[in-house]
Amino acid sequence: MKIKTWMARVFRTVLVCLALFVLCSCRSGDPYAGVYEGDTRFQGKQEEVVLELDSGGEGVWRVGADEVPFSWYVKGDELRVNTRTGGVITGSIRGKTVEITLPGSMKMTFRKK
Repeated sequence: MKIKTWMARVFRTVLVCLALFVLCSCRSGDPYAGVYEGDTRFQGKQEEVVLELDSGGEGVWRVGADEVPFSWYVKGDELRVNTRTGGVITGSIRGKTVEITLPGSMKMTFRKK
């Protein structure tokens, strides 16, 4: 009878540890994921500029009706955008603001909605 009681305790302990592991490993989402609105002037035109970062590391850059997909990740306080053509665009993250330097030294600031 003592062996059954001991095994039941071990089994319950293993189940509790497994449940805690699963709960701790689940994240509530990436804190940087979301929709960011950019400056309304882009290359001399009044157009909506949106940077959308999905929690899975995929994203979309929208300028007016045009969309460009990309992948992204954060390293320290730096956002790294990997373009489909193999280029990397970097930006800095400060709270709910992302500042990206585009090729040609053009800087754009995005604010999280």
